[in-house]
Amino acid sequence: MTFSICVREESDEGTSFGVAVSTDAPAVGALAPCISHDGVISTQSFVNVCLGRRGIALLPDIAVDDALKGLLEQDDHSDLRQVHGLDVRGNAFAYSGDGCDGWFGHRVHEEHDLTVAGNMLVGEETLETLAETFVASEGEDDLVSRLIDALAAGKEAGGDKRGHTSAAVMVKAPRTMAHHDLRVDAHDEPIAELKRVYETAKEASEGFSESSKERIFD
Repeated sequence: MTFSICVREESDEGTSFGVAVSTDAPAVGALAPCISHDGVISTQSFVNVCLGRRGIALLPDIAVDDALKGLLEQDDHSDLRQVHGLDVRGNAFAYSGDGCDGWFGHRVHEEHDLTVAGNMLVGEETLETLAETFVASEGEDDLVSRLIDALAAGKEAGGDKRGHTSAAVMVKAPRTMAHHDLRVDAHDEPIAELKRVYETAKEASEGFSESSKERIFD
């Protein structure tokens, strides 16, 4: 009932990670996305939140594929899970259990440092469009906006076959801003609302331009 994208980007300032997700259930931002300076993970389908939280906690020490494979081996219902992500070492991983509801699937695009996954979708076009839209936007605007636009394109390509109720986006960059962690928990058009909230939060964040006025996050 969910589709999502995880990305890693390199710049002169350092490594950034991002994740965006939407589903036909409330408060997906409390369930699926997990992120740190060491990597990014989305856990979905019949959600085991521990896969994301424990996976992220392990990334300072081991690769994302090793972390998630080990956690899935300890999960008695791993066939119902879908999980994917990337780490700071350049590794990527994606998994969809046979018990996920169709259409379901995942893609790992190592050449573009991104992974996508979804279940209960209209079809695979959602994931293809999600990835293609993000890749095509390289060099444009900031990472949060590009992730939300990719979500919107995925929705237009089919998205969740039941509809869409919530959406979320998270970014972990060398310099953290308030608009890097946004959620819409219940809305008729959650992705469009997420874009509106992003634009409002970004405008407010840019008002704190003097170093003495900057918010401290991490």
